[in-house]
Amino acid sequence: MHRRIVLTPLDRTGPTLWSHMRLCALRGAFAASRAAESFVLHDPRAWLGTAFHKVAEAAAQPGATAATTEQVWKAAVDEAAAAARSHPLDARYAAPDRWPGYFLVRQRALSSAQGIVAANTGSQRKAPRSGSVSAERLLLARGGRLAGRPDRFDGRVLTEYKSSIPDPAWRGAGAVLEGFRRQLRLYAAIIAEALGRWPAQGRIVAASGQTMDVPLDPAVCGAEARDALAALDSLNRALAAAAPPEALARPGEEACTACPFQALCPAFWPWLATAGSNGLTETAAAGVLDRIELGQDGDLYTAYLSIHQPFMPPEIQPLVLRRSIHGDLTASPKDARWRIVSAKLKPDGRLRADPSTCVFAVDDLPGVVTGATPASANQLS
Repeated sequence: MHRRIVLTPLDRTGPTLWSHMRLCALRGAFAASRAAESFVLHDPRAWLGTAFHKVAEAAAQPGATAATTEQVWKAAVDEAAAAARSHPLDARYAAPDRWPGYFLVRQRALSSAQGIVAANTGSQRKAPRSGSVSAERLLLARGGRLAGRPDRFDGRVLTEYKSSIPDPAWRGAGAVLEGFRRQLRLYAAIIAEALGRWPAQGRIVAASGQTMDVPLDPAVCGAEARDALAALDSLNRALAAAAPPEALARPGEEACTACPFQALCPAFWPWLATAGSNGLTETAAAGVLDRIELGQDGDLYTAYLSIHQPFMPPEIQPLVLRRSIHGDLTASPKDARWRIVSAKLKPDGRLRADPSTCVFAVDDLPGVVTGATPASANQLS
């Protein structure tokens, strides 16, 4: 078993951390832990969103050209790919041209940059508004207990770049969109204190070119800041008292849907065993290994697992995996306990693994404990 992950009190919170903590205190504590990151598969669409944002920022600079924005795109993508190669789960996404939507987002980013460069040429260039901030400058508020790096604030509009804006018809869209709004409200409260100026409007910009405007009422934003600090204080009291991790959790469909820390969470799996994963946007399952059959190409293998949870067929079922994507678990002994997250279901109710599916042997996962030693600020996401 890996060494333990120790969850300790936090110095501060911010919009990203708040997006987890408001759903579940344990999820927030995991989000602040560097050690937990090794067990999280990151979404390459978010890396594309970051690259899109960097290109837009570069295009707005004096002297920018199409060539310089293309260089910024390449540098941002190369940086993300290098980080992926060194990560135990993200390594499956080491090739950028295989990221979902890579070529489409690249085309849109460079086309958008070309328009910004053209609009800012010569006499058309607008001087920056007073009180503007860009390039993810760190801003502090409430005595340093709130911190955030807004993607862009031009003195009037607060802009956050996202990999995508979900289709309203998707069942998880409402929660995601509300999360975007609440993040912007907390950013606005931080900006107002740090810069002395309230944003007049919030805006979400997706790499697809979609936008979503978000009203920013100072009273509502202030309440968001108070809620975030209250949640931070509550979490820190529990961590300082060495409360068991399970006591921090709030397992359920709202908190567990899209939680990147499912594999580690000691409260999620008992809840899943009784509730099943039908209410989640991605399927998760706990299984006991019966046997493994190796494929002929040296990469493919099939694990036969016994899974006992609601809405799953009771018989032993096969799960086809690839070493190059899902890792090599072929040395797992019979009766080893596995955890599968972000899987898909076939029409017959059986599991199917795709490139976003992660599989862990329980014996390879670290234990999770709490402690009273404060975490340093650079552990926060």
